[in-house]
Amino acid sequence: MGILFAVFISQAQAQSSEQQDAVQIAREVVSEAQLILGRKDAPLKIVIFDDPDCPFCRKSIPLVKQLYEKNPDKVAVFIRWFPLDFHPDARRKAEIIACSRDYFKAKEQLIKGKDVKPDKKNCDGKAIVERDMELGFKLGVSGTPTFFIISSDGENEYADIKMIVGAPPDYEALRSTLSNISGLELK
Repeated sequence: MGILFAVFISQAQAQSSEQQDAVQIAREVVSEAQLILGRKDAPLKIVIFDDPDCPFCRKSIPLVKQLYEKNPDKVAVFIRWFPLDFHPDARRKAEIIACSRDYFKAKEQLIKGKDVKPDKKNCDGKAIVERDMELGFKLGVSGTPTFFIISSDGENEYADIKMIVGAPPDYEALRSTLSNISGLELK
């Protein structure tokens, strides 16, 4: 099966100004992203540009959740929204999930066709989705899932950033790829 799961950006060994650019990108990707698992200060941050109707996202999210569950002290998972135009109901679902306290429950209910109401007060799901999509376009996101992997070197919280496009074929591929990228021993 030809699933694309490829690393596209690496700036770990970059020159000083390029390193500053990578740090700025990493901060921007994490800033205002919805934390769904872990602690914001985890040494490995996974930011996923998600489409609620994308079958590859549906396959990837459980693998990322499993990675977090096996490595809760090392991994944080964030969501950014990037509903694709050819999924006609994805934007509406993303707006609802963005304003729901439980990402997993809201997404599961919407996928099953159930009526879900946002439960965060004063939350503008439309604005959140628009902001995330603008950032995605700025960073070159063109499909889902797209992962931004941000790792710490112990001194710098944003030491390295990489972009991965596509769904991991299985848990082991995800675990080994992220272990290699981050330098962390992931279970």
